[in-house]
Amino acid sequence: MQQTIKSTRERTQQMVVIALMVALIFIFSRFLGITADVIHLGFDFLPVMVIACLYGPVWAAVTYMVGDLVCAIGMPFGMINPGLTVIAGIIGLVYGFAFYNRNLKGVKLFVVSILASLAVAGIIKLFGTTLCLAVMYGSPYWPTVVARIPNCIILFAAQIITIPLIYRYVVRPVSGWLNR
Repeated sequence: MQQTIKSTRERTQQMVVIALMVALIFIFSRFLGITADVIHLGFDFLPVMVIACLYGPVWAAVTYMVGDLVCAIGMPFGMINPGLTVIAGIIGLVYGFAFYNRNLKGVKLFVVSILASLAVAGIIKLFGTTLCLAVMYGSPYWPTVVARIPNCIILFAAQIITIPLIYRYVVRPVSGWLNR
C-alpha cells in the first residue's frame, strides 16, 4: 500500500512538472522569443533540458512535442508542421541522452553542454528544421540553410551559456526537492 501511494504521488508530481514546463515552452517561445519566417530565437529549449535531466529522453521528447503543438495551436506563426514537431522530439531525445542520470560538474558539464548544443544548433536545427521550413514555405533548401546560419550560431552561444547555469541552479535544487 505504501509503495502504491508513493508511486502515485511521484507520477502526479511528474505530470505537474511536465505541464509546468510545457507552459514555460509556450511562454519562452511565443512571448520571450523572436520569430520570423525562417528565424526563431528563444529560450524554449530550457524547459526541455530540465525535463531531460529530471525524467530522461522519452519524457523530454514528449514534452517538447506537446509544447510545440501547444505553441502551434495557441499562437500560430503559420500552419502546423508535423516535421517541426518531430524535430522537437529529436531535440528532446538529444538533451535526454546528454543529461539524464549524470552527475555533471565543472568542465564535464561544460563539455556535455557544448556537445549537446552542437548537436542541436549545429546539426538538427540547421539542417533538420531548415528542411522542414524550406518544404513548408516552398523555398530552396541551401539558400535557406545559409540564411539560418546566424540564427543557429546565436542559438549555440545561448545554449552553452544558459544550459550549465540552469543545470546548476535549477535542475540540481529541483531534483533534490522532488526526491524528498
